[in-house]
Amino acid sequence: MKWRLHGIVEPFTGLLLNAYHMSKLSKWRQQTKVTGYNDWYQGRWDYSRRINLYEAVSKQENLKDSPIDYFEFGVCGGHSFKWWLEHNTNSSSKFYGFDTFEGLPEDFGPFSKGTMAVALESLNITDPRANFYKGLFQDTLIPFLESYQNGKKKLIHMDADLFSATIFSLSQLYRFLNDGDIILFDEFAVPKHEFMAFKIFTESFYVNYEVIGAANNYLFVAVKIKK
Repeated sequence: MKWRLHGIVEPFTGLLLNAYHMSKLSKWRQQTKVTGYNDWYQGRWDYSRRINLYEAVSKQENLKDSPIDYFEFGVCGGHSFKWWLEHNTNSSSKFYGFDTFEGLPEDFGPFSKGTMAVALESLNITDPRANFYKGLFQDTLIPFLESYQNGKKKLIHMDADLFSATIFSLSQLYRFLNDGDIILFDEFAVPKHEFMAFKIFTESFYVNYEVIGAANNYLFVAVKIKK
């Protein structure tokens, strides 16, 4: 029987894993204080509410004029990338965008592999502070970090959607995180993906953090690294 257990359990593992991490997310939300903007509770989800979080974090952390290194994992159509380009005026800031630009490398909920493909050229971003790295994060991030000069405050926007992409990126960035760096999550309330990656990362690497903002029923969350 034990050697055939997978045949019985496997069809239910996705549902069970989702329920498990949904429970962990619910407990985390109840026990974790948000020190800044929080619009909980909303009767319906509205993706445009992430702009409210961006504005609140930018104002609270004085990011408009400060020199920053902005990382975005999952650029897609570039909407959030362009927002931060427009709302940070410091000429010494750098903006780094990572994406396959060929769509999701694996299925994500109702979205199939290849969904959300956007041609890099179609972004029409000409700001000289912006640079893009096309390909899987597993192929592009490590070479980038080998020559990265870690000095400025970092604003890291995690919009990778997938657990695999999120946990990889966070684990590689760990040694570069400094006190006060900010990580934005764009699908935090998806229990088997960004939340699960965040929970495993923070617990495995003993990462101390403060939640400085949340919007759209915790779909969008901002955390500040504490060292």
